[in-house]
Amino acid sequence: MTAPQNPITRAIWDGTLPIKFSLDSAEAAELGAKVLVEPYFLEAPRCSYFPLLTSQIRKYFVDMTNMALNFIGDDAEIWYDVDGIPLKWHYPIGLLYDLHTGYRPDSNSPPPLPWPVTVHFKNFPIDKLIRAQAIDATQDFFMSMIKEADFLRNGSTKKVMNLSKNDQTQLLDGLWSSFSQKYRTENYDRFWSINYRLVTNDGQLPKHIPLRIYLPDNCPVIQEPIAPSDENGNQLTLGDVLHQILPELFPSPLPTENAFAAPVIHGVIPQLNIPILWASQNLCYPDNFLHIVVLLET
Repeated sequence: MTAPQNPITRAIWDGTLPIKFSLDSAEAAELGAKVLVEPYFLEAPRCSYFPLLTSQIRKYFVDMTNMALNFIGDDAEIWYDVDGIPLKWHYPIGLLYDLHTGYRPDSNSPPPLPWPVTVHFKNFPIDKLIRAQAIDATQDFFMSMIKEADFLRNGSTKKVMNLSKNDQTQLLDGLWSSFSQKYRTENYDRFWSINYRLVTNDGQLPKHIPLRIYLPDNCPVIQEPIAPSDENGNQLTLGDVLHQILPELFPSPLPTENAFAAPVIHGVIPQLNIPILWASQNLCYPDNFLHIVVLLET
């Protein structure tokens, strides 16, 4: 089955980030590296997750440093940080980049690319990161997000739970295999031919929009029940929603000159007048949430 042709969801699916993975220098010395360990460069899909990259990153640094395999085995909990801040492995890579670089696309400065990420093999920060970042755990977390999005739309998870085993497998395999550039189109069709029915809610107006808002300085994630329209049946826009939830940062639902705050979705500042339902259906991540990073002028 072929996915409906949507150039927007396809462009999001094809979006990538060049990343520079560097082994923590103190750990490299402690683990016995005798020379400078060269970084590992990788072009990663924005919609992917770090645990899907871990096996090749582990192999590279084990080979480069001649680490003892019994010390850095398949069950070692590799983790990543940027500027000393641990990266939440259950967040999509593109979301982490938008959140941690603080890069505003409307600024005159160039984006921080390749994105410098530090790799750790030791001292897993159990007070900051969820453990069990194996592939199975990542799949489970991803499916829990799909179910949560379905619950927000319908008040139940019936649409997801009613997917056949084959459909669920196709959904996961399509995303999990998206790292392969060679099969990117095939995997897009596999994933979106199933997910399209969930995102569009089979043509029914959803009760609420699956939406999360992220603020700087490690503020708690904002997730509130947002209807797609007001009490008069008028469609709400992205600006309406931001003004409703964050009136101090967005004093008007309309664009204003010299705006202090800017919403970023997939590395782009969207127009505030787009309908929030359209944004949810076209700009969501594969977990079916509309993830919005709010960046402030510095």
